[in-house]
Amino acid sequence: MPLRRTSPLARALARALVIALGLLPAVEVRSQASPPPGGDAATELDSVQVLGRVRRLSSLPGAVATVEGEALHRGQREASLAEPLARVPGIAVLDRHNLAQDLQVQSRGFGARSSFGVRGLRLVVDGIPATAADGQGQAATFPLGVLDRVQVLRGPLALQHGNAAGGVIVADSVLVPGFEADAGYWSSDAGDSQVSLQAGGGDAWLWRVGGTRLDVDGYRPHSAARRDMVHAVMEWQPRDGHRLRLVADALRQPDTDDPLGLTRTQWQQDAHGVAPQALEYDTRKSIANRQLGLQWTRAGDTTDTRAALHGVSRDVVQVLAIPPGAQQAPSSGGGVIDLARRSGGLDLAHTWAWGEARLTAGIDLARLDERRRGYENFIEAADGTTTLGVRGRLRRDEDNRVDSGDLFAVGEGTLAGEWRWLAGLRGSRVRMSTDDHYIVPGNGDDSGRLDYREHAVSMGVVRGRSTTGGEGEWFASLGQGFETPTITELAYRPDGASGFNRALVPSRQLSAEAGWRWRWDAGGEASFTLFHVEGRDEIVPASSEGGRSTYANAGRTRRNGIEASWSGTFGDAWSYTLVGNWIDARFDEAYTYLTVRNGVATPQTVASGNRLPGVARASGFGELAWTTLDGSVQVAGELHARASLPVDDLNSDRAPGHARFALRADWQPRGARGWHGFVRVDNLFDANYVGSVIVNEGNGRYFEPGPGRTLTVGLGWRVR
Repeated sequence: MPLRRTSPLARALARALVIALGLLPAVEVRSQASPPPGGDAATELDSVQVLGRVRRLSSLPGAVATVEGEALHRGQREASLAEPLARVPGIAVLDRHNLAQDLQVQSRGFGARSSFGVRGLRLVVDGIPATAADGQGQAATFPLGVLDRVQVLRGPLALQHGNAAGGVIVADSVLVPGFEADAGYWSSDAGDSQVSLQAGGGDAWLWRVGGTRLDVDGYRPHSAARRDMVHAVMEWQPRDGHRLRLVADALRQPDTDDPLGLTRTQWQQDAHGVAPQALEYDTRKSIANRQLGLQWTRAGDTTDTRAALHGVSRDVVQVLAIPPGAQQAPSSGGGVIDLARRSGGLDLAHTWAWGEARLTAGIDLARLDERRRGYENFIEAADGTTTLGVRGRLRRDEDNRVDSGDLFAVGEGTLAGEWRWLAGLRGSRVRMSTDDHYIVPGNGDDSGRLDYREHAVSMGVVRGRSTTGGEGEWFASLGQGFETPTITELAYRPDGASGFNRALVPSRQLSAEAGWRWRWDAGGEASFTLFHVEGRDEIVPASSEGGRSTYANAGRTRRNGIEASWSGTFGDAWSYTLVGNWIDARFDEAYTYLTVRNGVATPQTVASGNRLPGVARASGFGELAWTTLDGSVQVAGELHARASLPVDDLNSDRAPGHARFALRADWQPRGARGWHGFVRVDNLFDANYVGSVIVNEGNGRYFEPGPGRTLTVGLGWRVR
């Protein structure tokens, strides 16, 4: 039955309940490795911070996972969010191994289309959104070495976070009294290295500050990068129940080389090669990102109040590999992007409690101001010679603004003493506007205004159970959400006429899930979740020519999947973690879009039943670790596996599936201070594989290869 314009909540709820009745007792929880046998267990909080407040895991009727403690840091390079998220069911991280383009992070297939940064997911670091008001986010701003916990919410409950919330990733620093400091350094045989410093402590004021410098020589030619990052958190509790937290961080990444993607022929000829255009145009990207946030919370006996302010400044300059001939049309946006973004937001929420029932209501306000300019990437001299990869004439000049305002309410309580329910509703208004200052013959005024009014709703139930050996719960939830176009996707019309692409409408999703989770008293946990997602009007690329990309809406889509995880211990020293995902993601109806090449528009038809590009049908992670009784030494093997990836909507090609193995060994100080270090070998058998694909890449350069066998050695000193 087709997905109708009116929300078929009753139909989807019935479907979710049918799925739930077929479940066997299993589970879905935190993806944290068990503490080493005989060692001291890290502090564990059986709670999650979602939907604006901290909740007990057992009361949450949705799929959630937490990576913390040793699983987040031990034996890791702490340079990429791909490291901890490999342990999370339902999450796929396609590592481009290209700092000019960031990671591609997916939650149940949402986010797979992003050609740069993170799309379709909400990101939050210590209370500061890393996702802008138009839905575009950045994973590079997560300071992994300083963070204590990364939480991931998937499925219908994530939709309560509003626009583009196919999943939610929240990272936190936990501040504790007493001084601690850590200095570390690692280096790889590929020429990469990272130095890190951090310290924290305090009494009345708690604080932590950390910084890293990452130098990447690059396993591919023309892929060198340097990234400097500083993250600071301070917290003050003037009296019981009151907390004031200040967060500040900065990221600087100058002249990051971009090796671009490869065609299939190029990848087969040289699996670690570079696109010739990258060298010809010296493709590169410079990023400067600064963030500041202030949060105040007050916890009372029957009420809680939260207020938060944040501001973000982001500047980007990028040189693209667009040939001069493709920039001759007056409508071309050029081959150099100069982008300045300034954003800020206000978050207010209040919670009332009546026994077992709670109601939280609040408001989220955000504004994004963007100054976007485009220039030619070449200069023609008087003698007829042409210099490529430099800033030339102005070809685009516009001011963009996005204003979003959300009202939300979340209620929860008990039913018949054994069941807990949670329901949320969010109403959103998103206003987007562009003032075009580059108006010349052949390129009209592309100014425009659009106003979207959308809503998201979700609900779920959970029932807990316990035995003499452990505890767990089963849950089922249902939700409807939306994703508006970004300001970039609205900029141009596919027919070449001037003005906003008003034909582009928000995509909508109807999501249902059901699952079980369990935690054993002796250590270990497991999970099993089924989900179904129906989509409509998914936003897809329509054409790309001369630096001018246009977008359109596809028809209906569907995603059916299974997520499972299982971790525990055996014997006196062994522990294991297993994560498996299966998803069938397809177009449910055919649609046609235009591909424009050399000014000629050619219709392309995507057949019903085609797989959604960039989404692997199956993926998994496994770890087997041996730890000494005192917990000071650990040796582990890792497995990363993924099935093939379609590269475009037409399913014209696929990146092959692969399996990679890694070995690592590390040691920790036995006392309050001492040396620590690690040795790890990634891609142990030196497999040639594709780390990510650039979906619908107009030049056929879909493939972004991964590195070969890499040895990394790290050493540090810790005081606590």
